[in-house]
Amino acid sequence: MSYTIKATKEGLIYIKASSIIKISKPNSIDGAKTSGSPLIINANQITFLSFDTESKVTYFMVNGFQISMKIIFQEAEEALQLAKLNIEKIIKD
Repeated sequence: MSYTIKATKEGLIYIKASSIIKISKPNSIDGAKTSGSPLIINANQITFLSFDTESKVTYFMVNGFQISMKIIFQEAEEALQLAKLNIEKIIKD
């Protein structure tokens, strides 16, 4: 895998597992875990992009989950915009 984050023409965002800090749902007992494979997110399921309470770049999902990542805000924003426009591009190698 030669990318950290990429957008696809199908409207998906791929995030390398090692770039994910945590996947959580507020008010739940424990968070979800990644299995080492890339996390695939449908861009239409992202409500907004911001920072969590620990100042980490975070995608806030429609289903209530929060995906915090070790990437800069501009890379996450570019991936989201390109995925919504159905443009394929590797954002960060």
